[in-house]
Amino acid sequence: RVINQSGEHAVLKIQLRPLPFDEGFIIRHIEKENKSTRIRLPRIIADEAWNEARGCGYLMMEDLSQLPHLWAARPDEAAFARHRDFLTEFMHHVLPITPYLPIPQVIPREKYRESFDHFYAIAKASAYRHVDFREIDEMKEKYLDVLDVVAFEGFHFTHGHLSGHEIVEDRATDSYIIFANLLWSFRPTYYELVFPLWVDLMGICDIHVTREDLYTRIERWIRLWREIEPVDLNEKQIFWFSMLERSMMTVMLDLGSSEWKESEVKEKQALLIAWKELFYWILEEKF
Repeated sequence: RVINQSGEHAVLKIQLRPLPFDEGFIIRHIEKENKSTRIRLPRIIADEAWNEARGCGYLMMEDLSQLPHLWAARPDEAAFARHRDFLTEFMHHVLPITPYLPIPQVIPREKYRESFDHFYAIAKASAYRHVDFREIDEMKEKYLDVLDVVAFEGFHFTHGHLSGHEIVEDRATDSYIIFANLLWSFRPTYYELVFPLWVDLMGICDIHVTREDLYTRIERWIRLWREIEPVDLNEKQIFWFSMLERSMMTVMLDLGSSEWKESEVKEKQALLIAWKELFYWILEEKF
């Protein structure tokens, strides 16, 4: 956060390495395509792309730190209503966006396998281990069996991290501003719901959490989506595959191979068990 001689604040981001697309370029591209009057990206004050001579790039944006996040911890019912309003506007008036990235030349099945192999190697090399890797290998076999047969619907270009943490709201103008704009990419169907749902579940801090608690929360997000589009995600196998993939990755890496603070061990262990049970429940009930 920086300030000028007139006392005006801005946010300065320093880019220390070259990127395929600079954030300033991305913001301008999305805003040019954006059809919404209620959703926007941060206003750019000044920016320069990374170059070798300077050794860095920079992006100076408006300071929006005074605005509240859509939800900061986990959403309550009021936050669910605001998130539904945001997603309705996003799905109907922001998307579709013409991608600036090349369209993937691999089919979704191959992309999922490539992603799994990448994160499997990271998990196996991790210094942290909260689940026996023999169990991970058993889950891996079952996950890849489903991956071989599920009917994919292709990827679409969208923002990849639409949780409450990456969105602020300006209630004075009834509008929303999206951050984390390096994360626009090709994603599977319903990912605009799957990611914030996953963030919500990962925020649970309860030593008594169960698989049933996770499912109840999933049902709440499914009801939210039903108010946006006339579709029941309970009947959509591609949605449940995304939840199976999130369960696999969470048990293997996000919880199973990550560092835990001493003060949260019991909560993390309970959440890990609940995710593991959710993985097997999805296998049995949805595939």
